[in-house]
Amino acid sequence: MQRRAWLFLTFLFLVPVSSAFAWGRQGHRVVGRIAARKISPDTGRKIAKILGVHVADVEAAMAQASTWPDEINKPATKTAAWHFVDVPISAPFEVGNLCAEKNCVIERIQDMSDRLRLNQTGFELAKPPSPARPMTSQELAFLIHFVGDIHQPLHAANNADRGGNCESLVTPLVHADGSRPTTELHAAWDVDEVLAVLEMLGNETETANALFQQSNNGTIVQELTVTDWARESNDIAKRDVYQKLKIPVRTGQPGQCAPGIGSVDVNQQYLTGNVPVVEQQLLRAGIRLANVLDQICAGQGCKAKPR
Repeated sequence: MQRRAWLFLTFLFLVPVSSAFAWGRQGHRVVGRIAARKISPDTGRKIAKILGVHVADVEAAMAQASTWPDEINKPATKTAAWHFVDVPISAPFEVGNLCAEKNCVIERIQDMSDRLRLNQTGFELAKPPSPARPMTSQELAFLIHFVGDIHQPLHAANNADRGGNCESLVTPLVHADGSRPTTELHAAWDVDEVLAVLEMLGNETETANALFQQSNNGTIVQELTVTDWARESNDIAKRDVYQKLKIPVRTGQPGQCAPGIGSVDVNQQYLTGNVPVVEQQLLRAGIRLANVLDQICAGQGCKAKPR
């Protein structure tokens, strides 16, 4: 694979945290592929029926489903806040009232898991999503996606900067396909950090292969709780984002940018230096997603008929 110093292929245009592709499309797809390789054969058969594919095509179908929640109109469907939980880094980790009315990624992972486990029907969004996806397939796509989201550090942390979206880059990251350069810190972690991993491990499938092999070779992923996953991501954000980039700790109103935020220097050295932790988070997300699916699809779970 051709090496590049600064030119990264990206699929993300600059957008706010509530609309961003956490881990980028490729990162989400890697998570879906890892999970597909880890789930039990029985779970795989049920997932195949939900997604309307042959069991041999479950991995590709899970990868495709993983990006759907970022492709629909989030404001219209009222799903924007489902993708993150903005826990401040200025104090010990505490979710508090950030998930009021289930409006955060922690609660939505549990909600989608429960719906699939209990074979609940009647799931509807505020507006019909486009592209359309049948009920049950929607819940599964959201679950796959949200487990990826919560493992992206800046989807579980906030420094009065809307998860890094208020932090501009000193030098934009230019992309080889000519798409819009990355100009914010959040987008650098969404996309460019994943692409730094792909630069080392290969394409999407090769990266999933390499990371899954780490699990087969003895890398242990603790299951923990969904809140613990958010706490891990928050800790990583504190250490590898805000402390490493020497960004001062701030306080402010949720959803707003604190005044006087400057620019940060995100360069190739910084991106490459974070590759091990990004690999770790992608692997954790994939293995934990597989564990969740095996749990909720056991017995009579995951049998609601799509419509």
